[in-house]
Amino acid sequence: MNVFITGTDTAVGKTTISSWICMHTGADYWKPIQTGDDFDKDMVKKFSPHTRIIPEAYKLKAPLSPYDAANLENKIIDAESLGRHIENTVIEGAGGALVPIAKNFFMADLINKCNARALIVIKSQLGMINHALMTVEVLKMRKIDVLGIIINGKVESNIKSTIENFSNAKILAVIPYSDDLGDTLRRASIPQEILEIIK
Repeated sequence: MNVFITGTDTAVGKTTISSWICMHTGADYWKPIQTGDDFDKDMVKKFSPHTRIIPEAYKLKAPLSPYDAANLENKIIDAESLGRHIENTVIEGAGGALVPIAKNFFMADLINKCNARALIVIKSQLGMINHALMTVEVLKMRKIDVLGIIINGKVESNIKSTIENFSNAKILAVIPYSDDLGDTLRRASIPQEILEIIK
């Protein structure tokens, strides 16, 4: 099985968490659709240089949703082509769960096609509770198994409790902001729930 890294928004730290898991588990890394500047796999390689990077299925120029970026290039993303057989892979989505990929096909739909459990990444900021609960709700409505939640940044214990109580999803780790991100990632242990999937 695989772990699919989705977020409550763009720029919440999905690539950071992908790097962290790859660093400690030896999992492969795959970003099926890359839009805009191609920095994500470079970050993974920086923090986890031995990780095998699976090439993108689609690489699009504009920093937009895959659907909109593809339209600008007069391309249509074939959702069926994204369902490849992979195991023990960290798969990073683009943006949040309802980012459109193709007509009637969203990032959340890709999770099921990839034989993966969803790991939700949240950035510690105003509005995080609402964004977390909506993301969990969307995934559960689509019968996607939510592995848990990772928070990027410092967060108060009462906020953690609120998210867990209302989402029925476990917060597996909190990764604090740091001037030395590499050291922080090396020191942070991987939760057992993730290790049971990536073997």
